[in-house]
Amino acid sequence: MNASKRMPEIWRVDVAAEIRRLPVHRGQLTYIERSRAARFRRDADRERFVIGRSTRRELLAGRLGIDPAALVFEEGRHGKPRLPPDGGPGPYFNSSHSGQWVLHAVADIEVGIDVEEIRPEFAELDDFAWVLSDAERAFVLAAAPPQRAAALATVWVRKEAYVKALGEGLSRSLPDIGITAGADGRPMLAFDRNPPARERRWSFVDLPIDAAHKACVVHAGPARRVIVHDYRPD
Repeated sequence: MNASKRMPEIWRVDVAAEIRRLPVHRGQLTYIERSRAARFRRDADRERFVIGRSTRRELLAGRLGIDPAALVFEEGRHGKPRLPPDGGPGPYFNSSHSGQWVLHAVADIEVGIDVEEIRPEFAELDDFAWVLSDAERAFVLAAAPPQRAAALATVWVRKEAYVKALGEGLSRSLPDIGITAGADGRPMLAFDRNPPARERRWSFVDLPIDAAHKACVVHAGPARRVIVHDYRPD
């Protein structure tokens, strides 16, 4: 397959399955990463962070043929991690974690990914009105009350994955971004009124994780086939 057409790699990491390897994961982190992990108050949050950082290192190191602990990261203007450009053109990547899962996206194009556990508070629409465009609010309100939390989580992960793909995070006004269903039913960027204008095409793919989570990956350019792989340490 031509490298320019390589499919984005999506990796799903089961946090519970990786707890037994927690010492290995912790040992692959830098002092700064371990210090950041120690600041989490809840064990579950700390474990997700450690496993997420370590498995990201393993996946990228495997692709580059180096030791996971040898990887060096830097951050963009808005905090998105990347590999230093002086090492040559490396892969684009992004990660997210929530609930039971850590998700990683690795690609040869700009990419963003987000996963959210569907929590009861997502049904409180007024608490999240600040992130929604009018069309997105209508989408959530159209859902039956028992499905409203899942509908809002769907909107959230699409929008979060998009701004992460841009590398600008929440520095952009979220109500000025509209992501709706296209003629084929798939999510698409309807508008982004934030300056500067973004002319590049973006493709959205809702990811099937499980009934308790919603996830989306966004990548630059025309749609490509996306497959979710289950992470295995070997």
